[in-house]
Amino acid sequence: MPRFDQDDMQSHKTLSKFNFSAVDVNSLGASEYTIVCIVQDTSSSVSPFKDDMEKTLKQILEACKKSPRSENLLLRLVEFNNNVIELHGFRELRTIDPAEYDNVLNCRGMTALYDATEDSIEATEAYGKQLKGHDFLANAIMFVITDGDENNSIIVKHPSLIKDSLARIRKNEVLESITTVLIGVGTDQAVLDLLDNFHKEAGLTQYVKMGDATPTRLAKLADFISKSVSSTSQALGTGKPSQPLTF
Repeated sequence: MPRFDQDDMQSHKTLSKFNFSAVDVNSLGASEYTIVCIVQDTSSSVSPFKDDMEKTLKQILEACKKSPRSENLLLRLVEFNNNVIELHGFRELRTIDPAEYDNVLNCRGMTALYDATEDSIEATEAYGKQLKGHDFLANAIMFVITDGDENNSIIVKHPSLIKDSLARIRKNEVLESITTVLIGVGTDQAVLDLLDNFHKEAGLTQYVKMGDATPTRLAKLADFISKSVSSTSQALGTGKPSQPLTF
């Protein structure tokens, strides 16, 4: 269950029986939305930069709130370690208080990377279907942030299943476009190479090597994500995804 959410949230299940929550589409006031998922690794190796990562999440939130398209953004926050945990479901950006991200991450355990990626893709697909069914125009962008490779997924055992899910979304035209960005943290070349392989095998849109999680690099990450969200939202209605930005 989500760790914090508003009262008008509804619970749902995806094709693989992942759980997610989302604001009731009947309460939405705009005619089009960009769905945003931030999927944060909180395995034990992330512990040294937990506080800085929470500050980064707040910076992303605050930067997106300043966007001219802020009223058209729906955001979901997920963490993954041994399991996949929804910290909050799809909510209108304006309803999220940055203070909610204080001490929100719980670092422990291993890295269920495949499950977390598929969970968020399927949740985006399911909510996208709801929006489309109520005549909302929608596109999506997802960021998976990790400092390690897969070692603990239960449902998804190979990246090809993720690739199949992305192909299904595009074939069924659930969303105008979906962009998936994998962000590798750290400088361990062996890990970065494994993540590059995952990015290719899963058919993800973009792979970004962030470097070590220093305050400067995390500030750059916040800027990259907020600008990518803004670019994706501005592309809504063109029939095409936005062009990937350079980190």
